[in-house]
Amino acid sequence: MNTASAAYPLGNLNLWQQFRLVAMRTIYFGVGLVVLVLAGILVAQSRWLEAGALTCVALAFILTGVIYRNELAPQWINFLFICALGTLVSVSMTSTGMMGVYWMYPVLAMVFFMFDKTIFVLVIMLIYALFAAVMYNFLPFEYAWRIGLSMLVLIGVGGVFLMMMSYMQRNITKLYATDPLTGFYRRDYVNDMLQQSLQQAERSVQPVSLMMLDLDSFRSVNDKFGYMFGDEVLKETAKRIMRYCRHNDIALRSGGAEFLIIFPNTDIKQAAVLAGEVLDGLRHEPFAIKSMMTTVTASAGVAQWRKGQSWGDWLERVDAAKDKAKSDGRNRLRIAQ
Repeated sequence: MNTASAAYPLGNLNLWQQFRLVAMRTIYFGVGLVVLVLAGILVAQSRWLEAGALTCVALAFILTGVIYRNELAPQWINFLFICALGTLVSVSMTSTGMMGVYWMYPVLAMVFFMFDKTIFVLVIMLIYALFAAVMYNFLPFEYAWRIGLSMLVLIGVGGVFLMMMSYMQRNITKLYATDPLTGFYRRDYVNDMLQQSLQQAERSVQPVSLMMLDLDSFRSVNDKFGYMFGDEVLKETAKRIMRYCRHNDIALRSGGAEFLIIFPNTDIKQAAVLAGEVLDGLRHEPFAIKSMMTTVTASAGVAQWRKGQSWGDWLERVDAAKDKAKSDGRNRLRIAQ
C-alpha cells in the first residue's frame, strides 16, 4: 500500500525553478550587455560584419529577458542561444587561440541553469564535444588536454550542484506539503491541485468521491491520556486509513483529528463501502500505546462530486454530512444529499 505522500505529485513550492528564473533573467541581460560591449569594440576596429552579428545576438538575449521576465523561456530558445554562444566562442578560439578559451567556462556554467534535467546532460555533452573538437584542432595538445580536463571538472561540480539542489527541493517541498505527524498532505497545500483534478474529471466524465472523517471525542482522549498519547492515536489512525486506501486515493489531514480522503474514479456507492471499512478499522481495534489502551470511534460524511461544482462547495457538502453523522449519535457514516 502506498503512503499518502506518494499518492499525489509534489510541485507547488519549487524553489529551484524560482532560483532558475532569477538566474536566467540575470543571464539574458548580463550576456546581452557583455556582447553589446564586445560589439562596440569591434565597431571601433571597423569590423562591421562581426559587430553586426554580435549586436543581433545581444539584442536577442535582452529581448528574451524582457519577454520572459516572469517565467522560464522555452527550452528551444535556450538551445538556440547556447548554440549561438558556442559558435561565437569556437570562432574566437580559432582566431585568437588561448584568448578565446576564457569564454568557454561561463558558457558551460550557463547550461546548468538554462535547461531542465531531462535534456541537460545531452546539451552539456554536445557543447563540450564542440569545444573539445575546436581545441584539439587549433590549440597545442599540451594545452588542449589540460583545458579539456578542467572543463570536465567544471561539469562534474555542476552535476553535483544540481543533485544537491534536487535533494534540497524534495525535502523542502515535503516539509511544506505534509503534516509531520501523520505524513498526510496538508489541505491548504493541495487546494489548487485538487481544483485542477476536478477540471480533469469533468473533461473525462469520471466520478470522484470525497470522505471527511473526524475522530469522536478526541479532546477527551487528550485530557485523559495526555497529548503524547493523542499524537500516537493520530499516527495510528493515519496508518489504518492507509490500509483501506487504494493506489490512487489521496489522503489529507485537514486539521486537529479531521481527515479527508479523495477517491478518484469512484461513485458514491463505492465510496460509502470504502468509508465503512475505514470506520470499522477504527472502531473494532482498540488503540494501545505502551501500557495504555482506549477505543476511538469516528464520524464521517461522503459526497460525490457534481459536474461544475467547485472544490469549496464539494467540501461544504461533505462537511455537512459529517456534522449530520455527529448529531445523529457519532460513530457512523452519512451520505451527502
